[in-house]
Amino acid sequence: MQSLDPIVVVKHLRTDLRRTSRCRTGAALLIALFAMTLVSSLVVGLLESERIRFMALRNSVQWDEARYLAEAGVHAAIMNLESDFQWRTGVQTTEFPPGSGRTYSVTLSDNGNGTVDVHSEGRSGSFSRYLDVTIKQGG
Repeated sequence: MQSLDPIVVVKHLRTDLRRTSRCRTGAALLIALFAMTLVSSLVVGLLESERIRFMALRNSVQWDEARYLAEAGVHAAIMNLESDFQWRTGVQTTEFPPGSGRTYSVTLSDNGNGTVDVHSEGRSGSFSRYLDVTIKQGG
């Protein structure tokens, strides 16, 4: 059996390691770029999903605010009718609370059978809600 010189074996192993490392040059960079692209795509998708949820929440809040403003208009009309049932001037566009940009307005119309129709409109943001109530004096 032929014996191997340890120095030659070590030199040969070093040469093989250098060749292997030259072949792998850039593989780690490609893997890192792929991972960064994947994570970036996930983050963008998550942010877009949250943006849509926020917009839906904002629209829901404005929808509800418009309804409450229309109800405020009906209550203002009822308050005025309780003090004077002949009152028919309605409520001009009223901002509530002042400076908020949210408004309500009320118009009234007589029915021939002794009832009054109250038409109230509430506006909040891009939403308008309408309430129609019929009121009769004395129940």
